[in-house]
Amino acid sequence: MARRWHLVLVLVVVLIGYSFYWNLQHRGQSAQRSRRRYMEMPESECLRLKSLILKSTMKKLDRSTFYAVINALQGCPWKANQTERYLKQSQFRMCCNASRTLIMTKENSAVGQTIQYDGDKGSKNITESLYQLFLETSPFTKPIRSCAVVGNGGILKSSFCGADIDQADFVFRLNLAPLNWTQDVGTKTDIVSANPSILIDKYKSLKEQRKPFIDMVKAYNSALILLPAFSYGMNTEVSLRTLYSLEDFDMNNRVVFFNPQYLQSLASYWKGIGLKFHRMSSGLMLASAAFEVCEKVTLYGFWPFSEDLDGTTILHHYYDNKLPSRGVHSMPDEFYQYLMMHSQGSLKLQLGQC
Repeated sequence: MARRWHLVLVLVVVLIGYSFYWNLQHRGQSAQRSRRRYMEMPESECLRLKSLILKSTMKKLDRSTFYAVINALQGCPWKANQTERYLKQSQFRMCCNASRTLIMTKENSAVGQTIQYDGDKGSKNITESLYQLFLETSPFTKPIRSCAVVGNGGILKSSFCGADIDQADFVFRLNLAPLNWTQDVGTKTDIVSANPSILIDKYKSLKEQRKPFIDMVKAYNSALILLPAFSYGMNTEVSLRTLYSLEDFDMNNRVVFFNPQYLQSLASYWKGIGLKFHRMSSGLMLASAAFEVCEKVTLYGFWPFSEDLDGTTILHHYYDNKLPSRGVHSMPDEFYQYLMMHSQGSLKLQLGQC
């Protein structure tokens, strides 16, 4: 009897081991098939596709043609074009100067100065106590070699891009997105934006229990938390309360504030080249900043459509299906700007599996 149970145990262990090995192999083969499904395109065809993207607009292409073009483009190896990159980067630096003005610091502000909000007609006087909350200097004074900007699009789910993201020298993330999907989104975070509406709706403006918010922030380790405190009047109080809450709980994170002057300049730049929107998305803000301060930029999870490249319905975010408010952002038009920059070789737009 003991011998029989021993054989059964050995058989179970073997089956479990084989099942584990088969799952690993199957997942690897699935990823390989996903990468192989994009047929490698001849260089001449790649040039034609990029020319089509650069000379057209989304509104001139119907959805099926647009998807066909992007799918075909996946078979074209991405090549950096330093000339295009330096030209675009110099334009951002002339208009906006993110390395110095993206974040409110003691270097770019002064006690007694009046901050003009960029989203409404409000203003805020910089008192001594407010001034002391600002960073001494910008964290972007030195060039950064490689940056990952992680959007929250549903296309990021099952992308297996986590390891690639974590290898970047600096990682930007958006709106305190959960990091539970490690294999797809990674964990490394250097700066993460926080939309005050999330703090207001999900965490009761931090006026009640604050521990759920603190527990969520722990996933970001010592990342800077970037808030638009001076965009709208309703943002200021909850942004300051966020800073005080993190201090009260002795968190390693530091709250920093968007400089509204930078956001005004950036909005003027994008509108000046034809992009129409009521307000820029957080993704456009941070992708633009990264482009200016980083030598190489890769965007992950930037995909504003309800279907993936295969036409399969996906969630709006990789973690939920909450849709954005209508009429506020122009996500598809923003995406087309990234697609053009990808085609020019000035940044990389990662859409398929890594």
